[in-house]
Amino acid sequence: MKKVLIITYYWPPFGGSGVQRWLKFVKYLQDYNWKPIIYTPKNPYIEIFDKDLLDDIPEDINVWKTNIWEPYKIKDFLFGNQNENQSSGIVNNRNFKDKFLNWIRGNIFIPDPKKYWVSPSIKYLKKKIKNNNINHIITTGPPHSMHLIGLGLKSTMPKIKWIADFRDPWSDIDLLDSFHLSNYAQNKNQKLETEVLKKSNAIIAVSETWRDNLILKGANHVELITNGYDESDFKNCKLIKSDKFIIGHYGLLNKIRNPKLLWKILNELCEENVKFNSNLEIRLSGNIDNNIITSIKSFPFLKDKLVHLGNLTHKQVIKEYFSTSVLLLLLFNSQSGKGNYPGKLFEYFATKNPILAFGPKQSDVKNLLKLTNTGLYFNYENEKNIKEEIINLFENKIKFAQKSMLNFTRKELTMKLSDLLNKI
Repeated sequence: MKKVLIITYYWPPFGGSGVQRWLKFVKYLQDYNWKPIIYTPKNPYIEIFDKDLLDDIPEDINVWKTNIWEPYKIKDFLFGNQNENQSSGIVNNRNFKDKFLNWIRGNIFIPDPKKYWVSPSIKYLKKKIKNNNINHIITTGPPHSMHLIGLGLKSTMPKIKWIADFRDPWSDIDLLDSFHLSNYAQNKNQKLETEVLKKSNAIIAVSETWRDNLILKGANHVELITNGYDESDFKNCKLIKSDKFIIGHYGLLNKIRNPKLLWKILNELCEENVKFNSNLEIRLSGNIDNNIITSIKSFPFLKDKLVHLGNLTHKQVIKEYFSTSVLLLLLFNSQSGKGNYPGKLFEYFATKNPILAFGPKQSDVKNLLKLTNTGLYFNYENEKNIKEEIINLFENKIKFAQKSMLNFTRKELTMKLSDLLNKI
């Protein structure tokens, strides 16, 4: 069995969406004659714990760990841990302190605060790779510092085969706008990204739009491998009937994806329709930006409809899917949002519950929902037909004839990954 080293910051007991993709690849890679070895920090800055995910790690997998130093710990010492989850993508700009910290994050820690793990990791892994006869490595980002580890290893070991997995954009992701990057910082990010794109043997993109963007940036070989769902996670799951009409979103939600138009329309429907008002419930879990909570509660008919469940394990999230009437999917209303396939989208498919999505006028999600006949898609600014369609969902007047989802199972996607490893 051939070996592949996977370099990832996110690994159980880390929870959240960032860990799911490579945990599931690792779970199934040995079925395709590849033996994965994991390299991950010993002491990461964990904001969400999910110990249940440890059960998905095959017993015979080697996990190599070294210590990492992260500046978030200094921030917590000086300012306290306010559970803002900046490293997970929630960025506040409430006051001078927030703006200053964001500026430091974007202009000093390039490409991200994990950069101090790069050099010691290269030194550690060079010996381990040689001693264990490893010829293939995979880096996955964000954090994109993981790709700099791959770049360093490729520079000193040119015969190594290296795949860089881009789960999100790098130099053009929307969150960078909140960091007020200088020209130097922006150029540095672009330069590092270009080096990774040109010196790796292959790039993995998670959507069609992001794949095309990486090709335009000069990537030599880009393969599309989306996120997916693990069939084993959904065994014995059944829809839980409820008298409530539950609209639910489970996972990280930052202020860039606040669907103010949806809250407005739901408030109007509650005012106009007594039955809708008595049945509506809005369920959110995970790290929710305070702006979204405030926005919902500013509407008089919605302030008592909100149920915030806090952080849930992945198993608990799946259970919530099956008790939810309509699954809410919120993209960035921006250029990078056009190519954003949230991991939860594919898990939504597995439930066969209707999806209500908001995003840019055109996006890969819009195209996929139409192709699979799994839900409704609206633009954040266009109010047309939304109220009517939500009432149709409430009255169960829309029937979705969902098509086969086998192409999005984790096992099928792992087969694509193994094919790529065999090709390079």
